[in-house]
This record gives sequence, structure tokens and C-alpha cells, in this order.
Amino acid sequence: MYPCVGLKNEDGARAPIAFSTTTKLDEYHRNLLRSKVDDECLLGFLSVLYWGHYSGASGVIKSDRAFSKVTLAMNGKGYTRKGQHQRIRGLVDYPLGRAVALLRCAVSEIDQGMLGQSIYTLCALPQIQFAFASKIAAFISPEKCGVIDSVIVEKMPSLGFALRDGYITNVKGNFPLYQSYCEYLQKTALSLSQQGDAKRWLDRDGTPNAWRAIDVERAMYT
Repeated sequence: MYPCVGLKNEDGARAPIAFSTTTKLDEYHRNLLRSKVDDECLLGFLSVLYWGHYSGASGVIKSDRAFSKVTLAMNGKGYTRKGQHQRIRGLVDYPLGRAVALLRCAVSEIDQGMLGQSIYTLCALPQIQFAFASKIAAFISPEKCGVIDSVIVEKMPSLGFALRDGYITNVKGNFPLYQSYCEYLQKTALSLSQQGDAKRWLDRDGTPNAWRAIDVERAMYT
């Protein structure tokens, strides 16, 4: 089960925050990542980074590891493809300013339906590879995007994603495959939602909800 945690600004520092439902988790990150305020947009990125490393595959809580990843990202450690995003208007050398510019670019690409391209953009963020880029995309637009990782690829090899050492690689051919994957999630979500209230998914508090791309992806883990 996905952890319902993130980060918030508290007294000038970043502190953990918990959510009672996945819907609240999604909305929190969506609003931050789409914010026009730089500090809020950056907080959204760091909060997703914390969330994604909060627990391991066995469900063991690893909050120290999560904070470590956030610290590395704040220090600009792990940027890839240096110099390849000069096309982004407002891009600056300061690591955190660059992160905000990349996030804004990805939001624009997702809104234009360029989902595969958005993953390419997000992969340039510090501490981010293909699978984690899809986590950020899924929070930017839960209706359009879902997470893709080696667990899903191994369950559904027909998706065609290339793996290396058990991880989805950043090879050129994987980016358009993400576009197709999200279109599949969207189509499935629409089909399920059209089947009426009886087919709605239940959040942690028992509230029924219409399906989105991110919900279909999450159901693949159950």
C-alpha cells in the first residue's frame, strides 16, 4: 500500500506530514507541483522525493533514507544531462532554481499531452531516474499519468519497457512507451468509471471515487 506521507514547511524547516486518504495525498502534491510560487513548487518535488523513499518494498519505514535523498537533492547532487535543458526559459545555474524550471517545463508538457517528453524532462532532476520521474508526473496529473516501475513491467512484459539490472532505463525508446502506457491507463479508467457507482474505487476512509489513470496503476499492485 502506498504511504500517505509527505513534507511540509514548518517554522522554516521541512517536516513530515501524514494524510488520511490517498486523495488528499494526491491533491496536496498536485497543488504544490503546479504552484506558481517557486518555494511551493520546490517543496512539492522534495515532498514526492520523501514520499517515494519513505518505505521499502517490504513496507519497512525508512524515513532517515527519505530525508537523506531530500538533502542530496537540495544540494544539487545527482543532476543528469547537464547543459541539455537550456531551451527552458528561466533556467538558472543555481541547483534549486534549475529544479523549479524543469518542473514547470514538465507541467506544461503534461498539459499539452506530451507525457513521454515530460519524463525525459523530469529525469534531469537530481536523484531522479525513469521510474521516479513517473511518480512526479503522476502527482502533477493523476488523471493522465501513472507510475511505471520494474514491478509493473515484469507483470506486463507486453508493455515493452527496457530494463537494465532490474530497473527501467532512460533509453530513448522507453519515453514514447510511457505515453502509450498512460493512454492505456486513461482508457481503462474511463471504462471503469462508465460502469457506475458499483465499480468505483474506495479510498482509505471508504469514500467511493471515479477512476483516474493513477488509480488504475495503483490497482495493479493489489
